Amino acid sequence: MLRVVVKPGKERKVRNFYPNLYRDELEEIPSQAGVAEAVAADGSFLAVGYLDPGSRIPFRAYRFDPGPLDRAFFLARFQRALRKREGMGPSHRLVHGEADGLPGLVVDRFGEVLVLQVRTRGMEALREVWFPALLQAVGPKGVYERSDVEARRQEGLPERVGVVYGEVPEVLAVEEDGLVFPIPLALAQKTGFYLDQRENRRLLEGMVRPGERVLDVFSYVGAFALRAARKGAHALAVDKDLEALSVLDRVALRMGLKVDIRQGEALEVLRGLEGPFHHILLDPPTLVKRPEEIPPMKRHLVDLSREALRLLAPGGYLWLSTCSYHLKAEDLLEVVRRAAADRGMRLRVHALTHQPQDHPWSLHVPESLYLKTVILQEDAL
Repeated sequence: MLRVVVKPGKERKVRNFYPNLYRDELEEIPSQAGVAEAVAADGSFLAVGYLDPGSRIPFRAYRFDPGPLDRAFFLARFQRALRKREGMGPSHRLVHGEADGLPGLVVDRFGEVLVLQVRTRGMEALREVWFPALLQAVGPKGVYERSDVEARRQEGLPERVGVVYGEVPEVLAVEEDGLVFPIPLALAQKTGFYLDQRENRRLLEGMVRPGERVLDVFSYVGAFALRAARKGAHALAVDKDLEALSVLDRVALRMGLKVDIRQGEALEVLRGLEGPFHHILLDPPTLVKRPEEIPPMKRHLVDLSREALRLLAPGGYLWLSTCSYHLKAEDLLEVVRRAAADRGMRLRVHALTHQPQDHPWSLHVPESLYLKTVILQEDAL
């Protein structure tokens, strides 16, 4: 096993279960990649992980006790993940990277089909060890891989997309609270469905009243809009992905629900709409991958929020989400405060929500908290 020495003072983060060690936190880095043991400057044990000299994060810890990264280790990790998700229904996130002690791996479960992403060279190098353990733990009918994300390209890894085990239907039926979405996996975004907004969708359905108008911007397959329509609201879904909107159309037809659809860029469509809407949802894709991208993204969110507030009914609710770790809840509040100032509107914070329990937020890994949603209500005196 390879060995890396952590610089004095930097060992504290590892002892507090933070898995990532950066180049400037390590003494001389071995030139070869592989499973490695990290030790403090005094030689005391810290962690076992994967060393990749070419990565921006050269060492990622998998375990904080001595031992191998073998099939038995990964099987125990997957079995633990399964136990944590008991009772969560047929569709949920089974593995959430570092928060589940599996850096660089994401696995979503849709009934008897798994959809996975491998994001790091370490997890890619260990594939022949952990993949059989995953099959043993879950026993799926099929596994589909969507390893085509930016994080993988940053690691210098080629894209991998397609069936990697068993049988996977071309169109995946994703069920959520009585709604069934036919998702064409080859064209899907992320791993096929935005499972992390489940609790917000339930919250919206509980708040919407018959006859209200609901605007679902960046709707993807319209999971928010369809829930609103099921409550008797007049729903309008906006997205630039025509394939996703066609899935929405098919679900609405099958369920006997009416959802209006508008295809196009969000800001342009918003500028052409007339209100009022009682609920407006803004859930843009991850556009902030690095801290330096925060200012332009915040300006874009101000523009979106300003147009949304123009369309908001008296007493109506604006929902603004970000799925970027780098954008904090405080950033979202600042964005809407600036937009409200431009519109001369008074708002109150109704709620602040985060990702659901199947996307665990580890106290020791701040990056594992990524989804934030602020819900604000028009509050004129």
